[in-house]
Amino acid sequence: MTTPGRQQGLLRWVTQDWSVNAGYLDSQLVLAWFRAAQWAVRHGGLPGRVFAAFYSLFTSLFWSIELPPGLEVGPRLRLYHPHGIVLNPGVRLGADCVLRQNVTIGNVVRRDGTEKGVASAGDAVEFGAGCVVVGSLHVGSHARVAALALVLRDVPAWGVCVGNPAEVVRVDDPGHRRPGAAVG
Repeated sequence: MTTPGRQQGLLRWVTQDWSVNAGYLDSQLVLAWFRAAQWAVRHGGLPGRVFAAFYSLFTSLFWSIELPPGLEVGPRLRLYHPHGIVLNPGVRLGADCVLRQNVTIGNVVRRDGTEKGVASAGDAVEFGAGCVVVGSLHVGSHARVAALALVLRDVPAWGVCVGNPAEVVRVDDPGHRRPGAAVG
């Protein structure tokens, strides 16, 4: 898992996010701000932290999105209808993930106030509208989380989970697809 750094370059991260969100100007703008805030926190010292604080306040108040600059998010993040998205600062997402509106990915806090753990996801995971993924769990690469699902347990790679609480209803085995068959 990587974040924008000096080696890869902020511009490269922004253009990758920008290209996969073509036609969604609001998503492009949110992600450009997010990547700039990530870079600023890591390389900008005190002015960078001030910029990141302004970014967090602005996106929370005006877009109702919480993508903290400390997140570890791979390249080419897609946001469809970027409203009501909340990610805990400890969340880790791989490359090519998709977040739809009202997605929450985070932690579970016990009654005594201690944190149970934070969710993570591999590459190319798709999160449906309104889903909630919480706790010390991992959603495997290429998995799909259905709209309104409440995920409380690990989801295997290529798994499809639905429901509240979510259950894995199938695992799409990429090795057994017919040539030319549609994926989805």
